[in-house]
Amino acid sequence: MTSAPHTHWPVICLIGLTVLPATAAERADSPAAPAPVKAREALESVQLRGRVVCLSEEMHRLHQTDLPTNHEHIYGFRTTNGVYYTLLRTGLSEALFADKRVREKELILSGKVPPGTQIFDVRVMKSVRNGVVHDLYYYCDICAIKTVVPGPCMCCREPVELVEKPLNAQDP
Repeated sequence: MTSAPHTHWPVICLIGLTVLPATAAERADSPAAPAPVKAREALESVQLRGRVVCLSEEMHRLHQTDLPTNHEHIYGFRTTNGVYYTLLRTGLSEALFADKRVREKELILSGKVPPGTQIFDVRVMKSVRNGVVHDLYYYCDICAIKTVVPGPCMCCREPVELVEKPLNAQDP
C-alpha cells in the first residue's frame, strides 16, 4: 500500500524547521570574512619595545608547558611590560627570523595588530643600544643598496652587512 505524496509534508516541514536554527547558529559561530582593503589599511600602527623570544621556550619557562628537546622555534615578541605577540613572517620581518644577531638585540618594532589577535605585523625595525635608538638595516657597499632583508644583495648577490646606525647619524 502506497501513501499519497502529500501525507509526508508535515514530517518534511518539521525536519526543515529543526535544521534552520542549527544552520543559523553555525553561521553565527563561523569566522567573519576578511576585512575589506580599506578597513585593513585603517588599522592603527603601534610601537612595541622588547625582545624576540621563542614562544615555546617562554611558555615552558613561565608555565612549565611540555617542551621537546628538538622543538621548532615559534618566534614572538615579549614587550618590556611582559605582553607577548606572535610575529608574522613577512618580507619586512624576515631579519627577525633569519638573523640571530637581530634576535639578540633590544628592539623597537612598529607595525599593526589585527583586531582580535596577538599577532604582530612588523613594518619598521629599530634597535636600542646603550639607551640610544638605532636604525637597523642591511647594506651592500658595492651597490650602495639599503634593505631590511638579510642575505645576498639583490643586485650583485654579494653578502650584505648588518648596520646599526644612531637615528641622528647620516645615511651611507
